[in-house]
Amino acid sequence: MIKRVASITLFLVLTLAGSARAQQGGELPTVAVLDFTGFLLGEAANSEALGKAVSSMLITELSGRDGLRVIERYRLQDILTEQSLSLSGRVDEGSAVGIGQMVGAQYIIHGQITGVGEEIRMDIRAVNVETSQVMEVHKLTSQMNRLLAAVVEVADEFGGQLNLTPPSVRTETTTIPVGATIEFSRGLDMEDQGNVDQALTHYRRALEIFPDHRDARAAVNRLAGQEEDR
Repeated sequence: MIKRVASITLFLVLTLAGSARAQQGGELPTVAVLDFTGFLLGEAANSEALGKAVSSMLITELSGRDGLRVIERYRLQDILTEQSLSLSGRVDEGSAVGIGQMVGAQYIIHGQITGVGEEIRMDIRAVNVETSQVMEVHKLTSQMNRLLAAVVEVADEFGGQLNLTPPSVRTETTTIPVGATIEFSRGLDMEDQGNVDQALTHYRRALEIFPDHRDARAAVNRLAGQEEDR
């Protein structure tokens, strides 16, 4: 079960204003999601990698909504790598605004996930790049195997504030085994290090544990194509 701790405050006014300006110019509002910082106890997972998993899953969920352009994680990674920057690590609001300006995003989402045993807490913040205004977007607690449901709730909240229509086909928010989440997060970590073979190994292990893991499936399809080109 997901427990909401706090919800949006000033986000509604600022995001709708920014969205209206973007649409008046004929462009969709653009959002970039930075890797979350992670602190995980009780599981054999890299905390930083878990934050990458949350970011990737949130990007996928937001990308399914009309009226919003979402920068894909691997493309954002390429841009920041060229600038000798990193997606990971604690981000202050000034840095978030700078990254948003660099990649052409109106909004930057970043946050933190904390896990103790089977429980997780997500603290998410959004930055309006145009105004440099920061607002607390969402805080919730959930179970680790309900991570996808938590991500969908966050995406619904964000999309609602931009008056976006929810996806016509809703994501199945069935539980994802913790082992599959760990393998997926390790795959992202290996991919960021340029180790495609190891990344594929972890993504495929995630699919062995949970065949319906859509993010792991998408990563395998993308990287398998790169393997064929080598």
